[in-house]
Amino acid sequence: MSISQREFVIIIACLMSMVALSTDAMLPALGLMAQDFAVDGNAIQLVITGVFAGHALGQLVYGPISDKYGRRSSIFLGLAIFSLGSIISASATSLETMLIGRFLQGFGASGPRVMVVALVRDCYSGPAMARIMSFAMTLFMAVPIMAPLVGQGVLLVGPWQWIFGLYVAIAAIMMVWVFVRLDETLKPENRLSLHPKKLWSTMLQVLVNPIATGYALVSGLVLGGFMGYLSSSQQIFQQTYGVGEAFPLYFAVLALPTIGASLLNAKLVVRFGMYRLVQITNVMTGISCLAFYIYALSLANGPSLGDFMALCSIIFFGIGFRFGNLNALAMEPLGKLAGMGASVVGSSATLVSVPIGMWVGMSYDGTVLPLVLGFAITSWVTFVAMLYLNTLPKPAVKA
Repeated sequence: MSISQREFVIIIACLMSMVALSTDAMLPALGLMAQDFAVDGNAIQLVITGVFAGHALGQLVYGPISDKYGRRSSIFLGLAIFSLGSIISASATSLETMLIGRFLQGFGASGPRVMVVALVRDCYSGPAMARIMSFAMTLFMAVPIMAPLVGQGVLLVGPWQWIFGLYVAIAAIMMVWVFVRLDETLKPENRLSLHPKKLWSTMLQVLVNPIATGYALVSGLVLGGFMGYLSSSQQIFQQTYGVGEAFPLYFAVLALPTIGASLLNAKLVVRFGMYRLVQITNVMTGISCLAFYIYALSLANGPSLGDFMALCSIIFFGIGFRFGNLNALAMEPLGKLAGMGASVVGSSATLVSVPIGMWVGMSYDGTVLPLVLGFAITSWVTFVAMLYLNTLPKPAVKA
């Protein structure tokens, strides 16, 4: 590899950020888009979930393609599709056309996202690989803080269509950067043929593993609750609480507990283990949400913004422990099937999360109660499901 380790980390962090950037930067524009398309605030939430639907499918496609044609080719293909989706979205005059563009954005953005692990695995192994991924994740955590602020900044100088123009510019910069600076990391002798039967056989081995599939579905529950928040956050902050253009600041503040928990998880997981940490946060979130729901029902004017921010801090602190650990629990029994396993687990979790996120988000009724109830339900269902999964034998998977 001809580039420095620092530049390599920055590149993979940027590639990793494409999906998050395509959702978070759009949040301040949802209200304006709803007005232009003459739809209500709940319907415009599909602009967010549409990206995740495309991302779910894309995760299954790019891994096999990259094993055959190389990592760079898959990155270029993904960024090209992402740019096409951005152009369609920018020129959309109806919500239906917008959703086609957003689906393509998600499908395209999943290419660079999936390639991150492959790139690191090609170049590093063992502790060095973990160290590189840790550095990249640290940079990636800045996206939920910065992206809405960037989106709001664009809206201060132009229409919401300019955000999609920014996406195209970012994709073009990444394509040039990868083309000029990043060598192909997959050696010719390691390239694999695309055998549909073999791919299907490998996928089935992952799907019939009850531990892997079970934790993938559980991950979808947690992601679904978060997606409901992501989709309805603009309405909650700007319509329910009237914070106006300060919305990105509140959104950024609530990203901090997740970042803190993610950093703390590295120390606590050694002491308590992944399963216990997730179950503790399931109970913590479930109890907090139910208590808040009952408290909110007793108030004539509903909970204050401070009350809601306090509850969300608890919820997102728990999410910081749950996301990574649930994914690791799903991958734990897959052994040498880790490559296809990561694609199947990620795709399955996202597919489960989309309808849940739509249900939670589109239940918005002018209050925060549907979101709080959604988090409570997903937390307790996750808790019960994990109790069951913990009783199952852990089958070995054939390579």
